[in-house]
Amino acid sequence: MALLSASEFLERRVGVCRDFAHLGIALCRSINIPARMVAGYLKGLEPMDLHAWFEAFVGGRWYTFDATQPEPRAGRIVVAYGRDAVDVALISQFGPDMPPSDMQVSVEAIAPPSSAG
Repeated sequence: MALLSASEFLERRVGVCRDFAHLGIALCRSINIPARMVAGYLKGLEPMDLHAWFEAFVGGRWYTFDATQPEPRAGRIVVAYGRDAVDVALISQFGPDMPPSDMQVSVEAIAPPSSAG
């Protein structure tokens, strides 16, 4: 796996969710907008896999940005926040790659608790 800078990724215009998130973070930080990497799961993502997006701090709150999705989507399950992908790696592996062959991940919407009381 080749490591690309944000400017190299912008030039190539091809990448995965992590690359898009890094580019957004770099652009925000270049104009002094705090930004952070987020790793997690997204309802309806096919195939289901760990996903990355970024958040920018504007006007006193964090806003979610995900350049891989054509429109805003709910159903995000956050696993980790960090400065970049190194901070939010699901695993840091040393040795041979041996993922569990039977592991499955899914995200399902549930009804919010009733406010009757």
